[in-house]
Amino acid sequence: MIDLLISWLAPLTIILSIILLSHRLLLRKLGPKKVYFLWIYVPLGLSLYSLPITWFHNSQFADAKIQQFIVLPTQTLQQQFTVEWLIACWVLISSLMIVYWLVSHLQFLRKTTFVKFDADTLPIKLPEKLSVFQSAHTYSPMIVGVFNQKLLLPEEFTALYNEEQQTLILEHEICHFDRNDIYWNLIAFVLLALFWFQPLVWLAYFRFRRDQELSCDQIVLARKQSASRINYSRALLVAAETTPPLAFAQLSFKKYGDKEIMFERIKHIKTHTQASKVSLALASVLSVTLLSGLSYAGNIGDGNSTQKHRTPPAVKKEAMPTYRVEPKYPLKAVEEEIEGAVVLKFDINGEGEVKNVEVMDGVPAYVFDRVAITALKQWKYDATGDYHKNQLVQLDFRMSPESTFKDVNLIEKIKVTQ
Repeated sequence: MIDLLISWLAPLTIILSIILLSHRLLLRKLGPKKVYFLWIYVPLGLSLYSLPITWFHNSQFADAKIQQFIVLPTQTLQQQFTVEWLIACWVLISSLMIVYWLVSHLQFLRKTTFVKFDADTLPIKLPEKLSVFQSAHTYSPMIVGVFNQKLLLPEEFTALYNEEQQTLILEHEICHFDRNDIYWNLIAFVLLALFWFQPLVWLAYFRFRRDQELSCDQIVLARKQSASRINYSRALLVAAETTPPLAFAQLSFKKYGDKEIMFERIKHIKTHTQASKVSLALASVLSVTLLSGLSYAGNIGDGNSTQKHRTPPAVKKEAMPTYRVEPKYPLKAVEEEIEGAVVLKFDINGEGEVKNVEVMDGVPAYVFDRVAITALKQWKYDATGDYHKNQLVQLDFRMSPESTFKDVNLIEKIKVTQ
């Protein structure tokens, strides 16, 4: 899991950098609705980066001679402790963020009184699966709940807004409901919790939530006249004035309702941006290029893509590593003086990089697997331009060169079962 998250860090940073740097231009050329749709490229891009897609046919050659190496605990315990402490810190903060969000949400639901509201008195018809309630503990209309979503209205909703404003506000909340925005928000928050150490993820999260509100505003006012736009803007100001600064608001009509963001929403209501065909075509081409590039880069990283043109070698020769990284002897194994061995299967791409590392067997089971995989992924072989599959190596973990541990031959077992 940690390896997967680390592999996602580079493509995630690239995607977020492109969106954030071009956001102002995209918003002006495409409009909020189209820009909000572009955020789907974050989970889509990460998925394509991770999927094994073969871009070119791989040349397969006979397995090289199986190699065997001895690993000694040369790494200091302090170095291992530092790495493990950083991982523990990452997991701890991510867990605390998720727990804090859950506790805050549950406390809000526990403190809020839900009074059934007669939907027939509203100026528009709500979706059948969306029930409506009223509460004195909320200051703005909002969608709450994950499995059973509810529309929660403030107690003075009908008194604060005129009939047209009520209609526009309710259409705004229905937009969130129809698009399942609450689930997209959960995905965004999980990415934020996992990559809390990356500043771009925080900037992107808050920009994503703003775009969510801007896009609903555009959808609601798509075919409305200027008078309705002015009326809607006044409703935004009323919502900002009547809501305390620290009031809880999730997926609400006035989400992030400070002055700066309210002015941004009113500005876009006034400009009424419509995307041109040229802008849409250019955005589509750039989007396909970005996703294709991420897919290709991910598969190069996984060893599923190699050079298109190859010349088979005249003589098969043994693949020997030109650069080796010694595995870090596990801290617990050092303390308990545990010795053993691990057999790994791997591929070597045309550049001599190790790909697709997989544990075939280990003694004792699972003790040395993780450190063996981490080290082998960093090995380098001769760049022959050819893709070699199913290489085998056995790493023997010994406390010292004079170890009396009985050698185990896991390779023979692998040969028979393969």
